Amino acid sequence: MGAPEKDPTNETKAEIYEAMAVINRSFEQIMSALYRLESKGVPGDDYPHKQELVLREIAAKINCHILASVNEREVDDRNHYSRMRASAEKRRKP
Repeated sequence: MGAPEKDPTNETKAEIYEAMAVINRSFEQIMSALYRLESKGVPGDDYPHKQELVLREIAAKINCHILASVNEREVDDRNHYSRMRASAEKRRKP
């Protein structure tokens, strides 16, 4: 038995999750940078905290939007592979 063929759907799925991780890490990096600047006295007036609320809301909106689409795809995959597994099990029974 050879190696399984690469499934472009799974590669796309991995790319989606990787992109989401990049987006979320980027928001964290922005917040860290703002707090570092605050520690140097640059933005002042509790600016990083105020912006953190806005940034976290935007990040959550982006995540929700992406996850709604991804969830649909995952449910479709779960149902598809469940049917395939059940069919394979039926063929194996004597």
